[in-house]
Amino acid sequence: MRYGLSIFFIILYLFGFSQKKEFDLQKKYSSTQVLQDIDFTEKYLTKFHPDPYRYISKDSLHAFVTRVKAAIDTSLTEMQVRFYIKQIVAKIGCGHTDVDASVAYAKTVKKTNRPILPLNIFITDSSRLVVLNNLSTDTVIKAGDEILSIHKYSQKQIIKTIYSIYTTDGYNQTFKKQGTRHKSFKYFYSFCFGFKPEYNVKIKQEDQSIRIVNLKAISSLKDTLILPKKDSVTPLQQTKKCRYYYANSAVAVIDIDGFSGKHWYRFLRRSFKDIRKRKTENLVIDLRDNGGGQIAYGLNLLSYLIDKPNSLSFDRKPNLLPFNFRFKMGLFSRITPILFCLRFQSFPKHGRLRHYLFSLPKHRNAYAGKLFVLVNGKSFSMSGVASSYLKYKANATIIGEETGGNVAGSNAVISGKIILPNTRVRIYIPVYHIYHHINAENSGHGLMPDYPIYYSKETILNGDDPVMQKALELAH
Repeated sequence: MRYGLSIFFIILYLFGFSQKKEFDLQKKYSSTQVLQDIDFTEKYLTKFHPDPYRYISKDSLHAFVTRVKAAIDTSLTEMQVRFYIKQIVAKIGCGHTDVDASVAYAKTVKKTNRPILPLNIFITDSSRLVVLNNLSTDTVIKAGDEILSIHKYSQKQIIKTIYSIYTTDGYNQTFKKQGTRHKSFKYFYSFCFGFKPEYNVKIKQEDQSIRIVNLKAISSLKDTLILPKKDSVTPLQQTKKCRYYYANSAVAVIDIDGFSGKHWYRFLRRSFKDIRKRKTENLVIDLRDNGGGQIAYGLNLLSYLIDKPNSLSFDRKPNLLPFNFRFKMGLFSRITPILFCLRFQSFPKHGRLRHYLFSLPKHRNAYAGKLFVLVNGKSFSMSGVASSYLKYKANATIIGEETGGNVAGSNAVISGKIILPNTRVRIYIPVYHIYHHINAENSGHGLMPDYPIYYSKETILNGDDPVMQKALELAH
């Protein structure tokens, strides 16, 4: 028995030593290490990205990197390094290219209690910071109050700094506005300006009075969001990502939150069959807050709404990128470029290897009535493709705000990553550039709506839906 206990304690002792220590979030990297990581970023971001100089010249990007490097003269934490890396990556104008923490940092931070701003905030169309939820115990701040400054950083400074690290397609701003709202805002703020135990906030209240309050931080582990209640609807068909219902007796709605999930084909087949049987003449496709998903699913949707075959192409320079050891990819992703050559029509064009995807119209349950598409800044990737095709090929009426996805094409399909040598920060980079086969030039922006809708502060606080209201108005 005694020997058994001895062995048990020895094993317990050794097991304790075998456990990895938690990653130190405050670990510092020397300025030399930081500069090495920045040089690595510039070299391999531009080497591996399929279209790095569409929105910024090589010289301009290098000049910006040089200015960033000149500002670094001391050791930095990983989070501080990521701030600079994000600014560099954002300059190329690709919403599918982004920066993530090192694996060790990401695992540790999930369990770490960080002191965050106790306010959920949205950015208005006029670039104002407005409180949606006050999560603090201080009852002075009310929903609807305007944030004039935080720790003496003005509204303009805060928004400009946060936007400088947020990647988007081209020159688009709506993707940034929608992506940093509500719960996300506080994390972007602290990422840029630091996590504080207390936040000094200057506010303008409804009666136009100005107040300065010190708010104690809340725990990031207990963060919450309270959204205005919306009218419930009874879906006729639904999946985890999609709903089909009637807004009224004359208007059908297919609300798609993402081109992903199970039972996609069955959902669309049943929904469009029901629309045909009901002889519905007004259909709303709601692509707001739809970040994209599978290309095949998007083309499947278009096959019910466009009466001609559709094509979507993507390409890259023909090289051995998927086999470069510095470009990290899973096994399936590495062999996918080879499979594309075998499965899809592929042709050399402008020194690149271009692949084509096609979809044929679904004549039996095709929809040919009035079509309205609802979009916002988070209509990105495949939902950007779908909305652009429906505008230019199905004569759809677009309602809402500029899409986050570029009107003429973006970079996506599959992605890999590079890992910076010192901080181990990860940079995700798409492999292909996608082309939209529509009659639209690339102006560096998303699809512009036929009916732009601007949300007032009151509209957001009340949870009203002027975009859907406009669609119902036009449907009559």
